[in-house]
Amino acid sequence: MLVQLTRWFWGSARFRVEGSAERFFNHCARRGITLWGMQAGESPGAWVRAGQYPELLACAHSARCRLRVEEKRGLPFRTWWLRRRKGLVFGAFLGVLILSVLSQQIWCVQAEGLETITRRELDAACREIGLVPGAWKSKVDPLQAERQLMLRFPNVSWLTVNTQGCAAYIKLAEGVEKPDMETWKKPGNVKADVSGQILRIEVFAGEAQVNEGDAVTAGQLLISGVVEDTFGNVTLRHASGRIFASTVREFTAEVPMTETVQVATGQTLTRRCAELFGLRLPLTLSSEPGEGWEKQAVRTVLSANGIELPVAWLEETWTETIGEERLLSPEEALAVARAQAEEQKSRLKSLVILSEKETVTEENGVLYYTLRAECEEDIAVETEILVNSPN
Repeated sequence: MLVQLTRWFWGSARFRVEGSAERFFNHCARRGITLWGMQAGESPGAWVRAGQYPELLACAHSARCRLRVEEKRGLPFRTWWLRRRKGLVFGAFLGVLILSVLSQQIWCVQAEGLETITRRELDAACREIGLVPGAWKSKVDPLQAERQLMLRFPNVSWLTVNTQGCAAYIKLAEGVEKPDMETWKKPGNVKADVSGQILRIEVFAGEAQVNEGDAVTAGQLLISGVVEDTFGNVTLRHASGRIFASTVREFTAEVPMTETVQVATGQTLTRRCAELFGLRLPLTLSSEPGEGWEKQAVRTVLSANGIELPVAWLEETWTETIGEERLLSPEEALAVARAQAEEQKSRLKSLVILSEKETVTEENGVLYYTLRAECEEDIAVETEILVNSPN
């Protein structure tokens, strides 16, 4: 098998001898030419390595006979056409060289498990430690990168960095934020954030000062951090708990009946550029326009086998706009007001709406909106007890 593979790699030819075959083969033996698959009879011939064929011609000349090639095999004959296309050979060699160099680099950095940490924050931290597209894999130590990223994000429970192929994979799990222990060491009370009627009480620390069914006002003491034991000793604690009450909330909004909208004039400008390893290469000579233009950008990232490559195509379309006054209909103004009220309600985390009533008036080109809501919510808010230190 090895002999056949060697003969295919160097190439071989089968020839036929016309003339004095015996004298020809004697000359070949004297010159040390290796022949195989020899045939006798009326059409004597054999196989010879392609590189030794010129020596066969000298033997044929000495023996006064002629040679006819009947078959050619091997790599040299299959790649003969490449000799006339040296540019193609050079391009293939250069492509293999570039691929071999790029295979030693990191092309993309992928992350899993991000919750409160944004991708922009993680990318900034990776840039500081050198874990970026274009970095040499030999200079990236996954264990060292893990330690450095853990130091930059203390709220991460665990984090791993692995390199596979030309990609770096970051997997992490964010932990629960630790409570501020210094705050818990300070004595404090729990007071009412808003007025309401108590529905139920959950005391975690301290002594409750109200009962279910009581009506309380904003700022009233609900749970006291001043605790007296059975012996009459008074201690200061950090009171905590949840006090659920029936409350009334009002959410208001004022919406002008006219608004300024941006209308396109029809003038557009397109800018294109390529990104390679984070480096932006502009492909157009136009610069960014000034004020009065809106931008829409489309970024296309090349990928291979599901892995994003550090090569992207960016196209920006700028549209010129001018401001025009537009009159809102009552329905449109009411929709804007309701959206503002919903945004106000979303800021109250523990709020449960039981019933709602809307009031809408219009005066001097302004729509006034009021949403009165009967709610159930936790009205407890912790406040610090200020203790005067003795002189």
